[in-house]
Amino acid sequence: MTIVVEEPRTAGAPDAAVQHVPYDFSRPAQLSRESIRHLEAAFESFARLWSSQLTAKVRLRVHVALERVELVTYEEYASTLPGTTAMVTGAFADREEPCVVQFGLDSALLWVVQMMGGRSTTLPEGRTFTPIELALVRHVMDGTFEHLGASLDPLLPDAPVFGAVHYNPQYMQVISAAAAVIVARYAMRLGDAETAATVMLPVSVVVDRLAEAGDGVAPGHTAEHTLDQVSRAPVDVALRLAPITIRAGEVLELAPGDLLRFPHPETKPFELVAGATPIARATPGARGSRLACTITTVHEETR
Repeated sequence: MTIVVEEPRTAGAPDAAVQHVPYDFSRPAQLSRESIRHLEAAFESFARLWSSQLTAKVRLRVHVALERVELVTYEEYASTLPGTTAMVTGAFADREEPCVVQFGLDSALLWVVQMMGGRSTTLPEGRTFTPIELALVRHVMDGTFEHLGASLDPLLPDAPVFGAVHYNPQYMQVISAAAAVIVARYAMRLGDAETAATVMLPVSVVVDRLAEAGDGVAPGHTAEHTLDQVSRAPVDVALRLAPITIRAGEVLELAPGDLLRFPHPETKPFELVAGATPIARATPGARGSRLACTITTVHEETR
């Protein structure tokens, strides 16, 4: 068996191993992959509608793009937000827990400037709203909640309506800190200015409807599917000489041209390791213009 050592990928080349988010075993996911996809589709639909609404209302080209959907606690969500921001709650008729649409105060003040006939290419300094500014922001948010209800209609008990504006996420006591919430994070571009926004939904509001929406979805992966995915996961392997121990001072004094003698006989195969785990022994060689190694023995514990 021969393993060919591939050349390193360039910075712009796609890397399958980098495209996957590390799984946190201390926080097992409570939503299925199908539910996450259903939510992503709904939140992307909302992003398109919200972009069109803001562009028409504030007379400024607005683009809203979904970045990701997360399942976290409200405390974790609040900790990622600025100390002062605009958090607009949307109330449901039959539920105590509200949804939240959050965006920067500077973004909202830019909306106000544009709606009042002004022209600005930069975000103003963020501050709390005056009564007139609050009325204009509420006018915008009434339409935003309509679009949110239309986009997530199968998942919500009813369309949310404007509730209130809060400025400090740490003191917003509308939901328990430990309550699970679904957070959609957006990148927002207002003309030439770039900012961020989020939408938060309590899991308790949508979990039952998510389950109903997934009734017609194919069952989850079997053990065979999981084993197949694990077997196709990329693993870095390397050839390793027998190690040598030197003093730290010698390491600091190393220079080009210095010679280090390793206690590895020329006739002894190298260790083939995956991470720090030896999996086989192999002799180095070449295939064409590339380095390669030929497997001589495989450790029994790796089979």
